Amino acid sequence: MRTAEAVDEVRVEDGRRVLVVAGRLALPVPAGVTDAQALALARAGITAWHLLRTCAHLRPDESIVVHDAASEIGAIAVQLARSFAAGRVVATESTPAGRDRALELGADVAVDSDRDGLAARVVGANEGVQVDVVLDPGGALTASLDALAPFGRIVCHGADQDESVALTGLLGGSRAVIGFRFEHVLARPHMIARAVSELFGLTSAGRLRPAAGD
Repeated sequence: MRTAEAVDEVRVEDGRRVLVVAGRLALPVPAGVTDAQALALARAGITAWHLLRTCAHLRPDESIVVHDAASEIGAIAVQLARSFAAGRVVATESTPAGRDRALELGADVAVDSDRDGLAARVVGANEGVQVDVVLDPGGALTASLDALAPFGRIVCHGADQDESVALTGLLGGSRAVIGFRFEHVLARPHMIARAVSELFGLTSAGRLRPAAGD
Protein backbone atom coordinates (compact mmCIF):
# COMPACT_ATOMS: atom_id res chain seq x y z
CA MET A 1 0.00 0.00 0.00
CA ARG A 2 1.35 3.43 -0.92
CA THR A 3 2.09 5.98 1.73
CA ALA A 4 0.42 9.39 1.62
CA GLU A 5 3.61 10.87 0.17
CA ALA A 6 3.46 8.45 -2.79
CA VAL A 7 -0.09 9.21 -3.95
CA ASP A 8 -0.68 10.12 -7.59
CA GLU A 9 -3.75 12.25 -8.27
CA VAL A 10 -5.33 14.74 -10.63
CA ARG A 11 -6.63 17.82 -8.87
CA VAL A 12 -7.53 21.43 -9.63
CA GLU A 13 -5.11 24.17 -8.62
CA ASP A 14 -5.75 27.83 -9.49
CA GLY A 15 -8.48 26.79 -11.90
CA ARG A 16 -6.45 24.27 -13.87
CA ARG A 17 -6.04 20.51 -13.70
CA VAL A 18 -2.67 19.20 -12.60
CA LEU A 19 -1.23 15.73 -12.29
CA VAL A 20 0.51 15.26 -8.97
CA VAL A 21 3.12 12.51 -9.13
CA ALA A 22 4.03 10.80 -5.86
CA GLY A 23 2.54 13.69 -3.91
CA ARG A 24 5.42 15.98 -4.80
CA LEU A 25 5.42 17.24 -8.40
CA ALA A 26 2.43 18.97 -10.03
CA LEU A 27 2.28 19.08 -13.83
CA PRO A 28 -0.49 20.77 -15.87
CA VAL A 29 -2.82 18.37 -17.69
CA PRO A 30 -3.78 19.48 -21.22
CA ALA A 31 -7.40 19.51 -22.32
CA GLY A 32 -6.87 16.53 -24.61
CA VAL A 33 -5.93 14.21 -21.73
CA THR A 34 -8.56 12.74 -19.38
CA ASP A 35 -8.03 12.29 -15.66
CA ALA A 36 -7.87 8.50 -16.11
CA GLN A 37 -5.24 8.82 -18.82
CA ALA A 38 -3.15 11.21 -16.75
CA LEU A 39 -3.20 8.84 -13.77
CA ALA A 40 -2.19 5.89 -15.97
CA LEU A 41 0.77 7.91 -17.21
CA ALA A 42 1.89 8.91 -13.71
CA ARG A 43 3.61 5.58 -13.06
CA ALA A 44 3.31 3.19 -15.99
CA GLY A 45 3.79 5.88 -18.61
CA ILE A 46 6.80 7.51 -16.99
CA THR A 47 8.35 4.09 -16.41
CA ALA A 48 7.79 2.92 -20.00
CA TRP A 49 9.13 6.21 -21.40
CA HIS A 50 12.36 5.97 -19.40
CA LEU A 51 12.82 2.29 -20.21
CA LEU A 52 12.87 3.21 -23.89
CA ARG A 53 14.42 6.68 -23.91
CA THR A 54 16.78 6.81 -20.94
CA CYS A 55 17.81 3.18 -20.44
CA ALA A 56 17.55 1.41 -23.79
CA HIS A 57 18.13 4.48 -25.98
CA LEU A 58 15.85 2.87 -28.55
CA ARG A 59 16.75 4.02 -32.05
CA PRO A 60 14.54 4.06 -35.16
CA ASP A 61 14.36 0.72 -36.95
CA GLU A 62 15.70 -1.26 -33.98
CA SER A 63 13.79 -4.37 -32.95
CA ILE A 64 12.38 -4.58 -29.45
CA VAL A 65 10.83 -7.28 -27.28
CA VAL A 66 8.29 -6.25 -24.65
CA HIS A 67 7.67 -9.00 -22.11
CA ASP A 68 4.30 -8.95 -20.32
CA ALA A 69 3.08 -6.71 -23.11
CA ALA A 70 -0.54 -6.56 -21.93
CA SER A 71 0.44 -5.29 -18.47
CA GLU A 72 0.02 -1.62 -17.62
CA ILE A 73 3.66 -0.78 -18.31
CA GLY A 74 3.97 -3.22 -21.20
CA ALA A 75 0.91 -1.88 -23.00
CA ILE A 76 2.28 1.66 -22.96
CA ALA A 77 5.77 0.46 -23.91
CA VAL A 78 4.40 -1.32 -27.00
CA GLN A 79 2.65 1.87 -28.12
CA LEU A 80 5.66 4.06 -27.41
CA ALA A 81 7.97 1.72 -29.29
CA ARG A 82 5.70 2.06 -32.29
CA SER A 83 5.59 5.87 -31.93
CA PHE A 84 9.38 5.95 -31.60
CA ALA A 85 9.71 4.18 -34.98
CA ALA A 86 10.94 0.81 -33.75
CA GLY A 87 11.67 -1.52 -36.63
CA ARG A 88 9.83 -4.55 -35.23
CA VAL A 89 7.92 -4.86 -31.98
CA VAL A 90 7.73 -8.37 -30.55
CA ALA A 91 5.38 -8.90 -27.61
CA THR A 92 5.29 -11.83 -25.21
CA GLU A 93 2.26 -12.80 -23.14
CA SER A 94 1.07 -15.95 -21.37
CA THR A 95 -2.50 -16.02 -22.70
CA PRO A 96 -4.13 -15.75 -26.14
CA ALA A 97 -6.15 -12.78 -24.89
CA GLY A 98 -2.97 -11.02 -23.76
CA ARG A 99 -1.31 -11.66 -27.10
CA ASP A 100 -4.36 -10.35 -28.97
CA ARG A 101 -4.29 -7.23 -26.80
CA ALA A 102 -0.62 -6.64 -27.62
CA LEU A 103 -1.34 -6.88 -31.34
CA GLU A 104 -4.20 -4.38 -30.98
CA LEU A 105 -1.78 -1.97 -29.30
CA GLY A 106 0.65 -2.11 -32.21
CA ALA A 107 2.97 -5.10 -31.75
CA ASP A 108 4.00 -6.70 -35.03
CA VAL A 109 3.86 -10.18 -33.55
CA ALA A 110 3.03 -11.72 -30.17
CA VAL A 111 4.39 -15.01 -28.86
CA ASP A 112 3.81 -17.24 -25.85
CA SER A 113 5.89 -16.13 -22.85
CA ASP A 114 6.48 -19.67 -21.53
CA ARG A 115 10.18 -19.81 -20.61
CA ASP A 116 10.70 -23.13 -22.40
CA GLY A 117 11.87 -22.25 -25.92
CA LEU A 118 11.24 -18.53 -25.41
CA ALA A 119 14.50 -17.33 -26.97
CA ALA A 120 13.87 -19.34 -30.13
CA ARG A 121 10.31 -18.01 -30.42
CA VAL A 122 11.49 -14.44 -29.99
CA VAL A 123 14.20 -14.79 -32.66
CA GLY A 124 11.73 -16.49 -34.95
CA ALA A 125 9.25 -13.67 -34.44
CA ASN A 126 12.00 -11.25 -35.43
CA GLU A 127 12.36 -13.01 -38.77
CA GLY A 128 15.24 -15.18 -37.58
CA VAL A 129 17.42 -12.30 -36.40
CA GLN A 130 18.48 -11.56 -32.81
CA VAL A 131 16.83 -8.51 -31.28
CA ASP A 132 18.25 -5.13 -30.29
CA VAL A 133 16.30 -4.27 -27.13
CA VAL A 134 14.37 -6.26 -24.52
CA LEU A 135 12.20 -4.90 -21.70
CA ASP A 136 12.08 -7.50 -18.91
CA PRO A 137 9.93 -7.06 -15.78
CA GLY A 138 11.42 -10.23 -14.34
CA GLY A 139 11.90 -13.92 -15.02
CA ALA A 140 13.06 -13.85 -18.63
CA LEU A 141 16.62 -12.58 -18.35
CA THR A 142 18.38 -15.75 -19.50
CA ALA A 143 16.08 -16.25 -22.49
CA SER A 144 16.31 -12.56 -23.35
CA LEU A 145 20.11 -12.67 -23.34
CA ASP A 146 20.05 -15.71 -25.62
CA ALA A 147 17.91 -13.74 -28.09
CA LEU A 148 19.94 -10.52 -27.88
CA ALA A 149 22.11 -9.26 -30.74
CA PRO A 150 25.59 -7.76 -30.29
CA PHE A 151 25.30 -4.22 -28.89
CA GLY A 152 21.79 -5.09 -27.71
CA ARG A 153 20.35 -3.90 -24.39
CA ILE A 154 18.11 -5.61 -21.84
CA VAL A 155 16.34 -3.29 -19.40
CA CYS A 156 15.20 -5.00 -16.18
CA HIS A 157 12.48 -3.07 -14.41
CA GLY A 158 10.52 -5.44 -12.17
CA ALA A 159 10.74 -5.92 -8.44
CA ASP A 160 11.49 -9.64 -8.65
CA GLN A 161 14.66 -10.10 -10.68
CA ASP A 162 15.75 -13.56 -9.56
CA GLU A 163 18.17 -14.39 -12.36
CA SER A 164 21.80 -13.49 -12.92
CA VAL A 165 24.11 -13.63 -15.92
CA ALA A 166 27.87 -14.05 -16.15
CA LEU A 167 29.80 -10.90 -16.91
CA THR A 168 31.78 -12.82 -19.50
CA GLY A 169 28.55 -13.43 -21.41
CA LEU A 170 27.96 -9.70 -21.64
CA LEU A 171 31.52 -8.78 -22.54
CA GLY A 172 31.89 -11.53 -25.09
CA GLY A 173 28.63 -10.63 -26.76
CA SER A 174 29.05 -6.83 -26.62
CA ARG A 175 25.71 -6.65 -24.80
CA ALA A 176 24.32 -4.76 -21.80
CA VAL A 177 21.88 -5.41 -18.96
CA ILE A 178 20.48 -2.22 -17.44
CA GLY A 179 18.37 -1.82 -14.33
CA PHE A 180 15.59 0.72 -13.73
CA ARG A 181 13.79 1.75 -10.54
CA PHE A 182 11.04 4.35 -10.47
CA GLU A 183 12.16 5.83 -7.15
CA HIS A 184 15.39 7.04 -8.74
CA VAL A 185 13.38 9.10 -11.23
CA LEU A 186 11.41 10.67 -8.38
CA ALA A 187 14.64 12.17 -7.05
CA ARG A 188 15.08 14.00 -10.38
CA PRO A 189 11.95 16.08 -11.11
CA HIS A 190 13.23 17.17 -14.52
CA MET A 191 13.18 13.53 -15.63
CA ILE A 192 9.52 13.25 -14.70
CA ALA A 193 8.60 16.52 -16.39
CA ARG A 194 10.40 15.59 -19.60
CA ALA A 195 8.67 12.22 -19.81
CA VAL A 196 5.21 13.54 -18.97
CA SER A 197 5.51 16.35 -21.52
CA GLU A 198 6.01 13.90 -24.40
CA LEU A 199 3.48 11.42 -23.03
CA PHE A 200 0.79 14.08 -22.78
CA GLY A 201 1.60 15.24 -26.31
CA LEU A 202 1.26 11.73 -27.74
CA THR A 203 -1.98 11.16 -25.83
CA SER A 204 -3.50 14.44 -26.97
CA ALA A 205 -2.58 13.55 -30.57
CA GLY A 206 -4.30 10.17 -30.27
CA ARG A 207 -1.07 8.21 -30.73
CA LEU A 208 -1.08 6.82 -27.18
CA ARG A 209 -3.95 5.18 -25.30
CA PRO A 210 -2.74 4.93 -21.71
CA ALA A 211 -5.95 3.99 -19.90
CA ALA A 212 -7.77 0.68 -20.23
CA GLY A 213 -10.68 0.92 -22.63
CA ASP A 214 -9.38 4.03 -24.42
